[in-house]
Amino acid sequence: MPGPWREFSGHGALESRLGYLLRDLEQRAAAAERRQREEELRKAEQRRRWYAAVAQARERQIERHRVKVLVEQVEARHRADEIRAFCRAARTRADGASAAAEELAWLQWAEAYADRIDPLSAPLVTPPDPPASREALRELLQGDLSAHPWPFDSKGRWTPPEEEVAQHP
Repeated sequence: MPGPWREFSGHGALESRLGYLLRDLEQRAAAAERRQREEELRKAEQRRRWYAAVAQARERQIERHRVKVLVEQVEARHRADEIRAFCRAARTRADGASAAAEELAWLQWAEAYADRIDPLSAPLVTPPDPPASREALRELLQGDLSAHPWPFDSKGRWTPPEEEVAQHP
């Protein structure tokens, strides 16, 4: 029989062949174990990148939301200032003549409305963060949103699986 399994002459050749066979099996097992470790590392890196992308998308979402609220506050402040200026002009015009009760009532309501819409009429607070649902972050994320467990709880708090917690800034 040709090849490595031809008849052996003596025990030394058989032991030698068995040694080669065992070494080959050990090398194959080590290679399979190395491939498995590499695959696990690849998947862990994929998860880490995905969670990093989700965290960045969440930061962008919060930033957009805060900008929107701030712009709305500035616009409301300008609108309130314009209403107050209008009311002052109307009162100045009416100073020369007695203003009708209806006009005064309208100006009082307008001034009260300006106070209600003016964000500086009360202490400013950071607006609450928007929801951190898959749907809310869909436009800021690329790829499969269900590829890994969702890292936010129902209140929008960052709660990824335990192995990912240490890697979030």
